[in-house]
Amino acid sequence: MPLFPAYASNEPNEPPNASEAHQSQQLPVPTNAATEEVLQNNRSFELPALVLVPPQPSDSDFTSSSEESADDDQDNLADNQSSGAVGNAIAAGGEQRILEFDKDTGFYVDKKPNNAYLRLPTLPRLSRPNYKRSKLRLGGGPRQTKQRAKQRPRLRLVEEAAIKTSEEQLTQLLERIQELKKLLAFEPQDERNWLELHQLLGDSATKSNRLAVAEQQLHALETAMEQHPGNEKLLQCYVATASVTYPDSQVASKLEELLQRQPQEYTLWTALIMTTQGTMARCNVPDVLAIYSKCMERLFRERDHDERADELMLKLFHNCVLFLRQSANTPQMFALLNLALELNAPHLQFDCLAASAQDERPLVDYEELVLRSGMPMPEIWTRIERLRQAYNFLPYPQQANVGIAVDPRRCIYTEDVCAYIYPLKTQTYRMQLLLLVVQLTKLPLLRTHCLAERLCTRIDQIGDSEAIEMLLAGLADRWTYALPPKSGDYMETMMQLARELYVCPSFMPQAIGHELYERCIAKLLLQCSEVCAANEAQRQVFIILWLRLQRLRLQLRKLCGKLTPQFLKETSDSQRSLLRQPANRQVICFYTQVAMFEYEALGEDKAEDSRPSSAFRVLDQVLAMAKQTPLDADQLQAAVVYAEMLMANDSRDAALKLLVPLASRELLDAELEKVAELAGKTPADPLPLEQYFLPNMLTLLLRAVCLQLYLQHNSSKVEALAMLEATLQHRLFQLPQMEATRVRFLREQICELQLLMLQLPRRCALSELLPHLQHGLLEFPRNQTLLQLCSTLDTTQWIDVRCRLKQTKAGILALLHMIIAARCRFLRHQKSHDLAATFGYQTAALDAKLQEDYLRNRLLSIFESFLPTNTRRTKLEAEQYAVLRRNSLYWRCYLRCLSNERTSFEQSKTCLLMALDECPWDKALYMDGVTYVPQEFSNLQDVMAEKQICTFAIPEELNVLREA
Repeated sequence: MPLFPAYASNEPNEPPNASEAHQSQQLPVPTNAATEEVLQNNRSFELPALVLVPPQPSDSDFTSSSEESADDDQDNLADNQSSGAVGNAIAAGGEQRILEFDKDTGFYVDKKPNNAYLRLPTLPRLSRPNYKRSKLRLGGGPRQTKQRAKQRPRLRLVEEAAIKTSEEQLTQLLERIQELKKLLAFEPQDERNWLELHQLLGDSATKSNRLAVAEQQLHALETAMEQHPGNEKLLQCYVATASVTYPDSQVASKLEELLQRQPQEYTLWTALIMTTQGTMARCNVPDVLAIYSKCMERLFRERDHDERADELMLKLFHNCVLFLRQSANTPQMFALLNLALELNAPHLQFDCLAASAQDERPLVDYEELVLRSGMPMPEIWTRIERLRQAYNFLPYPQQANVGIAVDPRRCIYTEDVCAYIYPLKTQTYRMQLLLLVVQLTKLPLLRTHCLAERLCTRIDQIGDSEAIEMLLAGLADRWTYALPPKSGDYMETMMQLARELYVCPSFMPQAIGHELYERCIAKLLLQCSEVCAANEAQRQVFIILWLRLQRLRLQLRKLCGKLTPQFLKETSDSQRSLLRQPANRQVICFYTQVAMFEYEALGEDKAEDSRPSSAFRVLDQVLAMAKQTPLDADQLQAAVVYAEMLMANDSRDAALKLLVPLASRELLDAELEKVAELAGKTPADPLPLEQYFLPNMLTLLLRAVCLQLYLQHNSSKVEALAMLEATLQHRLFQLPQMEATRVRFLREQICELQLLMLQLPRRCALSELLPHLQHGLLEFPRNQTLLQLCSTLDTTQWIDVRCRLKQTKAGILALLHMIIAARCRFLRHQKSHDLAATFGYQTAALDAKLQEDYLRNRLLSIFESFLPTNTRRTKLEAEQYAVLRRNSLYWRCYLRCLSNERTSFEQSKTCLLMALDECPWDKALYMDGVTYVPQEFSNLQDVMAEKQICTFAIPEELNVLREA
């Protein structure tokens, strides 16, 4: 019997039950004209035997089988004969059914399907399936079912009502538009009426008149800006409307016309830059830099007539350096930073920002290892490109003999970058310039929201920083020692994410050449302190940042398992040598930072009874030396830090004994009144930038009194929390003369202190913590302490954590903490399944695989919820996408999530194209594209060459080197 019985050979075979077939009743084979014609044309053709199958007693026992010839003509003729035989059999009384194939064959081929079974309405009523929709939450939960049939009438009624309501609303909109036009004709000074008119015009637009309505909106906004020059809301509405109405070239022309009349508007300059930088067809590094040069020159000419010229120039300088860093033009970037420092500190030479031949010698050995590895060319190019990017980030010194193999792209002279920075008009902005230079080297110093708003104003067109190192701000600036460090899952997840997304040059321990970059940043901080030698407070800030850098290096090596005794010895020696300098010997806050380093270096273990730890010994000496002087902020900071360390080591009595003589309610009330009187007398000046880093007397007194109340009342937090609430109602926070930056800074510190008291060891309901956390996130969305706390709420449902982080509007920081929160939960489940596997449970591997799928689905849902292709995207998500779309971290995380063992290259390619369309200047996207979409390797290299994005390695050069 052949493998497929229905398609057997054409030779007539005797059926297996031939005797039974001959004994059964035979019916005459009907013939017609078509059959006779076929038989005459093909004499060798024989009809298959027609077998009469008697009716079976029940439908469930009925089986049918068939046999089919391979020839198509025979199939057609057999069909005709079968249909004719069946018709005659039915006409004769039809109690028996004639089958085309033998009944003993295992199956038959249904060559003529019944179309009635293909559509739901034509099925019999009892055969129609009843479909139901179920909502099953990830991770389990009750199944909620809703029948679709019951929802249909309701949906139709809602749609009809919505149509009727929209027609009524359209009539009301037109009437209101006419009223506003009449009001604005007589009272054009009302800003709210202009904004309302703009919104109503947009709501009344349809598909047919959208362009005309947009032009009407732009005309109204131009008239409004004449009445309200410099209004930020009107400028943003104009830029947003023009960007969606006209092509980028026409938008650039309109913006240039506006800038002729208003050359001091930072929003217009940023929008003009993004018409070239943010467009794939127009983006080109020299063209973007030409616009930066033009705007800096215009602002420099107008700075005699505008007091804010220096501030605007610093913002544009920050954006220009950020663009150079993202496009991998790091030699030009550091040359620009060097020029900015030398223009405002001409008595110093910043040698740390120039290349050295001795530091780059290991690069040759690493390149030889890669070239001899035998890897494919895309992988060789990627690795050598990252190696050179890690070592060749500094420009050559401006001398004839540099001692290095000369690369013309690293020969940057003053005239090459002088158009992007000018000397400051006043020295009041020098501190901001120095902090911007330090921040642009990826040093994470923005832990609080207020400092982030002062140093890095977020603009929707530009987006936030793309440096993943900003997540590490909590490691350098630890906000309290009373609580244990963050959970191991959070730290492990954060380090894994930073390890995946860092871009060279970097100080991450996993990066090759990180020692060179660490030395560069450390020397830069010390030279910045020399720039501020005349201002002691500003000088102390950069020494504190240098000490925080050492703690950051310590924590990174501990988390990566690369901490060595040699590193501890070298770092301790460098700190001691710095404190031995005459200018640093009497500064108590420096010794407090050293004590923090010693405490964290010991692993935060409890001190032995026989001998105190080195950190406690340092703090004891500092406080003993400070008893002879009046109490100040530095002494109080040392005492509070010492008390928190003692509380973490279960020495509550010693901590209370330390705090009682230093802090009291009387001192706190006196300090509140003192600050209130000072704020009422002085003009409303912004808070100096150095006050964000130095100890603050008022906030330290609040912390000391709260800890004292907590220790005195047997771990009761009621009085401490009530005292903090009363402090927020003090007249200090109600003064109209109080500048906004000072008020927000104090409120942010008090918010952190409230959350600290709620987390101290004592039973605290989650219902008490969540209101304070949610209120703090809404007011201070970029505070990394609050974001970390929200992402580590293990007992809260995932959907609640995700919604809270979305509502913060914190941009890329909120997105990164959503990813960390999802990965933390997956890591916790994975560890529980590994523990179950050790006890022999068989379902551990299956559950771990399901949790991995849940994690990927959650991450994809996060990324895709912001995309314009999401039909259910909310207004909040659309606003967030306006910020996220210009940040390469969003697209890199999305592309990395799509690329797994079940990846679809077409889907990854689509994501990569979307990313390059939004961020065509970012080199990290191209490098990830080579990794995850390798078939587009040559095309990506061509695009980078076209955009003039800096590439240190050329494939042709690598081919020659590999063959050599």
